[in-house]
Amino acid sequence: AKFEALDSDSALRPTVIKTGDVWAKRMQQNLLTKMHEVALTPGMQKKERNKAFDLLDALSRSGSLPIACAELHVFVAATHCFENSLMATVIQDNINPIEKMEKSMLIVASTIFDLSPAHLLKNEQEEERVVKYSPDLFECD
Repeated sequence: AKFEALDSDSALRPTVIKTGDVWAKRMQQNLLTKMHEVALTPGMQKKERNKAFDLLDALSRSGSLPIACAELHVFVAATHCFENSLMATVIQDNINPIEKMEKSMLIVASTIFDLSPAHLLKNEQEEERVVKYSPDLFECD
């Protein structure tokens, strides 16, 4: 809801990321051997995923031991769409595309971190500059 509320231009679109069928796995058999690369087919990917879950299950004793320090990395993507081509946006519409992209980045970051766009900017001068071309981002504060 916050995403749509801040994107008054409706320029941000969802992006679907598709991975290739064959992945590359870089690995070392032990600390003394050199790194080598192996191609993982979909069947091998499933086996590797199951091995990782089995290891996690063993380390946590089937979930009975808490994992005190862990990280989960999530990849989020959005596409900024201009109404016209980039050159037409600059020349015909007289719009600075960098300002529009910066607005989109602030919308995505404020949604992910659950902070207002003002809290994401470095200092007051940056905030004043962004308020000039995207005042609607700061009306919700």
